[in-house]
Amino acid sequence: MVTFRIDDEITLREFREGDAAAVFTTVSANYEHLHSFMDWITPDYSIGSAKEFIVKSIKGREERTNLSLGIFRGSRFIGSIGFTYFDWAAMKTEMGYWIAAADEGKGIVYKAAALLIDFAIRELRINRIEIRCSAENQRSSAIPVRLGFKKEGHLRRSEFRNGRLHDFEIYGLLASEWESGG
Repeated sequence: MVTFRIDDEITLREFREGDAAAVFTTVSANYEHLHSFMDWITPDYSIGSAKEFIVKSIKGREERTNLSLGIFRGSRFIGSIGFTYFDWAAMKTEMGYWIAAADEGKGIVYKAAALLIDFAIRELRINRIEIRCSAENQRSSAIPVRLGFKKEGHLRRSEFRNGRLHDFEIYGLLASEWESGG
């Protein structure tokens, strides 16, 4: 079981079947905060949606196709971070993340992302990590910039979110850049 401790309060860990209710509760409570930028948060999001996500997360981990981790403050679920896919031939992945509104702006996602980047490069031997986010989501795009990613592209009207098309930014980081400090 993959588990990381960020500090005395914050832990990242793989999802378990019993996490569905906590995921549903946190997502539902943060619907307004998240739905503008997350395509999977829809008005019909349900406990069944959360259970499906958990099952896919466990299967992805077992098959090494992705790695989804919950962000927990003590035992309370507050967000998610992970690698949405692995391309083992090219040794690359894409990182995604979100956090509850009450925990935003506290450096949690930044610290969690740095820890997972280090894990991916040192333990999984990943050569390239991408982060893609809406050009309108300034908090999300600040994270790869702060972590030393290079902005590699601006995709105009490329992703449908919250009833309209969004421009998306693509950030990339190579293992050699991480290990050399940027």
